[in-house]
Amino acid sequence: MRRRIFLTLLVLLAVGSAFAQAKYPTKQINIVVGASAGGTSDTVTRFLAKDIEAQLGVPVVVTDKPGGSCSVAFEYMAAQKPDGYHLMYMPVESAMVKAMGFTQLEPKSVRYFAHAMFLPATVTVNSKSPWKTFNDLIAYAKANPGKVTVGNSGTGSIWHFAAVGIEQVCGVTFNHVPFDGGAAAATAVMGGHVDVATVAPGEVLAGVKGGYLRVLAIVDTKRSALYPDVPCFKELGYDVKILAWGAFAAPAGTPDSVISVLEAAFSKAIQSQGFQDLCVKYGFTPGYMDAKDAQAFAESQARWYQEEVPKLKLK
Repeated sequence: MRRRIFLTLLVLLAVGSAFAQAKYPTKQINIVVGASAGGTSDTVTRFLAKDIEAQLGVPVVVTDKPGGSCSVAFEYMAAQKPDGYHLMYMPVESAMVKAMGFTQLEPKSVRYFAHAMFLPATVTVNSKSPWKTFNDLIAYAKANPGKVTVGNSGTGSIWHFAAVGIEQVCGVTFNHVPFDGGAAAATAVMGGHVDVATVAPGEVLAGVKGGYLRVLAIVDTKRSALYPDVPCFKELGYDVKILAWGAFAAPAGTPDSVISVLEAAFSKAIQSQGFQDLCVKYGFTPGYMDAKDAQAFAESQARWYQEEVPKLKLK
C-alpha cells in the first residue's frame, strides 16, 4: 500500500511539474535594454513588448540600463534566474563587448531566441553646419585633424565602430564623443554640442523632419528608404558597410520549454505587419531568425569582432 501511495505521489509530482512548465508565463516578464530611452534598442523593444504582452497575457515591462555598450544590462540579465522572466534586447554590441574588454560575457554565455532586424549608420550633422555634403565634411576633417567631434552611442559601440571605420577608409582623424545611446548623440548634434553623429537612420529622423539635422551619407552599400536623396557609401566610392542588428535572449540554463514559448511569441511579433511598418518608419531592414539561427549568427559575429576590434583600436 505504501509503495502504491509513493508511486502515485511521484506521478502527481511529474504531472504537476509538466503542468507548471506548460503554464509559462504566469507573471510579469521583464526585458532589459542596454541603452537610453528613445533610441533604436528602446523603440524596438517597447513596440514588441506590447505584442508579446497581448499574446502571452502577462505584463511585459521594459527597463533601460545604459552603460558600457550594453555590458551593464548584459551582466544584469545573465545573472538572473533562468526562468523566462528576465530577458534582454541584444544589440550587435552584445557580440562586441568581450572583445572590448568590458565583460567576459559573449553570445554563447546566454540563449538567443529571436533575431529582429538590421540597420545602417548615418553620417548626420546640424542643419546649420557648413558641410552640405559628405565630401565637404571629409575635406574639412583632413585639413583639421582631430577637430571634428563625432558623437556615438558609447565607447566600443557599433556606432563608434562605424566612425572609426570611416576614419580609416577616408584617411581622417575624429574626436570621438560617447553617449548613452544613439538618440542622445543625435540630440547633442541638434544642440550644437558635437559636430557629427554616426547613429541609426531612425535616431535622427525627428531632427531631420524638424529641420534641425541633415544626413550626409548612409554607411551601407545601398540608400536608405528614409532618405532616398542621400548617397550611400558605395556611391561615394567607399567600400564600407557597417550594420547594427537587434535580437533577444534569456539567461543560460533557461529551459527549452520556455525558449519555445518565447520563440513562438517573438516570431509572430517580429513578422507581424505592425513590426514591418515600424521597420519602414525607422529605416530598419526586417531580419527574423529563430532561436537556432539567431544563436549561430550572434556567435559568428562575436568571432568576427574578436578579430576586428583590436585592428581598429576602439578601446
